[in-house]
Amino acid sequence: MSSAFQNRLVGTVILVALAVIFLPDILDGKKAAHKDSFVAVPEQPESRPVAETQPFPVEAVKQRANRKVEIVNETAVDDPAPQTQEQPIVETTQSASQSSPLSSETQQPVNDYPVAEAGEPENEAVSAGWVVQLGSFRHNKNVQELKTTLKKAGYRVFTRQVTTSAGELTKVFVGPELKREPLEQALPHLNQLTSLKGKITTFKVD
Repeated sequence: MSSAFQNRLVGTVILVALAVIFLPDILDGKKAAHKDSFVAVPEQPESRPVAETQPFPVEAVKQRANRKVEIVNETAVDDPAPQTQEQPIVETTQSASQSSPLSSETQQPVNDYPVAEAGEPENEAVSAGWVVQLGSFRHNKNVQELKTTLKKAGYRVFTRQVTTSAGELTKVFVGPELKREPLEQALPHLNQLTSLKGKITTFKVD
């Protein structure tokens, strides 16, 4: 009896030990390993300060406009075109008076401007802005007429006196603008408004 009782006791102890060891795993099931998932956040790009757009100082533009520059072979767009053929000689006084050439003011209306000559060469390295050069004029009346037309259309206009081999001329500009794009968009309207062929050139305030 004692031997059988001991065997049962030992078996019971073994069963209890096995139950203590394996029962929690059976009840809890398979433990899932949890790992924290981290989302890689890209680094912030280095911030660069944005340069604020500064308008052109009015006084500096006036000083630039008042400066005289020697320009070689610059011609006025309001000069009368040279005649290529000589007028035939007419004997009668009446015919001669009818075929006599008129003055430059009578031959050419103030608003009928010819095509403007090419402007100063562009130099982006030293440019602070952009302008449209409409042409150089000899007669102040034509300059004032053109300025009035442009200002009524909403354009900013300034003029500049230049000394050339042909004498004193006045250049007419539209602008200046910090970027070229606005002037490129306005150029077709300027050409239609003034009957001129304007040229976009650089403008430096110094």
